[in-house]
Amino acid sequence: MATKHEKKRLNKIAELGCILCSEILGFEGTEAELHHVRRHGNVRSASPVLALCPEHHRNGNDSIHRMGVNGFEKKWGISCEELLERQNKRLGKEF
Repeated sequence: MATKHEKKRLNKIAELGCILCSEILGFEGTEAELHHVRRHGNVRSASPVLALCPEHHRNGNDSIHRMGVNGFEKKWGISCEELLERQNKRLGKEF
C-alpha cells in the first residue's frame, strides 16, 4: 500500500500530463495515467512511472501496451528511460 508521500508523488507525476504528448508532440496538459517502467524484473510497485495519456498508454494503436516497449520506442524515436529523464527534469529536484 502506498504511503501518503508516495501518493502525493504519483499525483504530481500524473498532473504533468502525458510526457510523450508534451515532449514529442507539443501538446501540453493532456490527461495522464501512470505506466510502470519495469527494469530487470523489478516488481511493478518498485518501478518508476511515466505519465502517459490513455491513447499512448493503452488505448491507441501506437500505445505502449499495444506495441510493446520496443515498438513504442521505435515508433516515437525516444526510449522510456529518456522520457523518464525528461519527466523528472520537469518535476524538479525533489524527484
